[in-house]
Amino acid sequence: MQISARRCMGCMDDTELVDRLKRFDPQAVSWIVERYGAALHRYVTAIVADPHLAEDIVAETYARMLERIGDYKVTGAPFRAWLYRIAHNLAINAVTRNRSASDDLTLARAEASSGNPAEIFEREDLHQALRRALQALTEEQQQVLLLRFVAGLSIAEAAQQLQRSEGSVKQLQLRGLRALGRMLGAAEAEVGNGR
Repeated sequence: MQISARRCMGCMDDTELVDRLKRFDPQAVSWIVERYGAALHRYVTAIVADPHLAEDIVAETYARMLERIGDYKVTGAPFRAWLYRIAHNLAINAVTRNRSASDDLTLARAEASSGNPAEIFEREDLHQALRRALQALTEEQQQVLLLRFVAGLSIAEAAQQLQRSEGSVKQLQLRGLRALGRMLGAAEAEVGNGR
């Protein structure tokens, strides 16, 4: 009986899913966690750069979802878009709060690792350069790249999530990747010149 209920969960439209969530149906909540959990965690981790913090943020996302589900209105946008918006906002708030601690975290990672410290700092430098380059993109480009390459969504799924056409998502992806390439190339050139 439970297996058929789980299969049926995947067949539900957003209206029925939201209705079940508003009744605090535990199967609906479980289905949300199973369906979106891994991709949501990858998305948040890409923003905050800390898998443990991302776990906390995803848990808080589900708590906020349940707190605010009574106010949710089905508008034609997928429910997933609302869920990702909650996670995105929580992740951005966490990044803003934790900016000053990031240098201490890099040093702590290097000290705790048994690897070559030079390689660790080089890897951290690469991650920081990528993060800075991502932050220099427009918010729309950032969202498209994170949804496509971190959350693993297809062009069609990202378009639906962002309420944009597939062509628009393709253009944002192309422009974002080109801009990243230029910025990372410039950052590599600066490192090569000893700057």
